[in-house]
Amino acid sequence: MTTTPDTQQPVLADAVRALCARVLTPDTYRIPGSEVRQTTALLQGYVRLLLGEKGDVSQACTDAERLLSHGPGEGRLGAWIHMRALARVCRVLLIERQVRQRRNRAAADQAPKDPDLVVTQ
Repeated sequence: MTTTPDTQQPVLADAVRALCARVLTPDTYRIPGSEVRQTTALLQGYVRLLLGEKGDVSQACTDAERLLSHGPGEGRLGAWIHMRALARVCRVLLIERQVRQRRNRAAADQAPKDPDLVVTQ
């Protein structure tokens, strides 16, 4: 079975949402350090993926680029704060992506469809 980017989008969005929700729960300070590193790496990948899509440059994009260029602060607390900041910006980028997709779909549905249009090659 082949998958196209369109079929992967809902799965990606669900995975990103679930990871962000898990990271942003109040009791994440109990996550072991190795899991914080793994989760941070996963979030960085999601953020890079969402930044790679064309769209308007927003404050979330600027924040994401700053977070990607600077690593976590000192110690376990710095790593935990960095992970949570990545989750917050990832969640906002995902929401912006969904709004952009809805806007594009609405614009495509409202585009004039002229039945007499002749297409030349």
